Amino acid sequence: MGRRRSLVVAAVCLAPSTCAAFGPPHPSATVGAPSGAATRLRAGASSSPSPEGPPLNPLLSQIKPSKTVEVFSLVKQMEAEGESVTSLCVGEPDFAPPQCVLDAASAAMAGGQTRYTAVTGTADLRSSIAADLSSRKGVDYDPVTEVVVGNGAKQCVYQGMLAAFFVGGGG
Repeated sequence: MGRRRSLVVAAVCLAPSTCAAFGPPHPSATVGAPSGAATRLRAGASSSPSPEGPPLNPLLSQIKPSKTVEVFSLVKQMEAEGESVTSLCVGEPDFAPPQCVLDAASAAMAGGQTRYTAVTGTADLRSSIAADLSSRKGVDYDPVTEVVVGNGAKQCVYQGMLAAFFVGGGG
């Protein structure tokens, strides 16, 4: 039996030298950002075995790059070239977080809270969100079953739509 190869794709690398720690790239992997900051699979990658690596799922050819990510990458490239750009493509604040937020994040990390949380967010955070919504908006939600913390609006909207809409519009 031949030697089994494994495929490792680093979703985000801080620098090309960091990416090199993962080994040589798979032939179907391409560096996407101008600085070599992101690695993504090329759409339409071959699904047949090759001596360079394992086959890739043919469904990858149906995945289209996010237009938001493409525009954001272009904005960052233009800024790196010295152009002044007003970008409305990513909902990223143009101000620093309040000092109390920075202090709380630092204290949490110093206290060892550096691991992945539950997919829905920590129980304390969900409870705090439910309490805040109750006090500020007068609406009550069960933090265990009705509050989910996401990593951004795109993910939350997608998951909400996936849960609420049915194929063919039925329900």
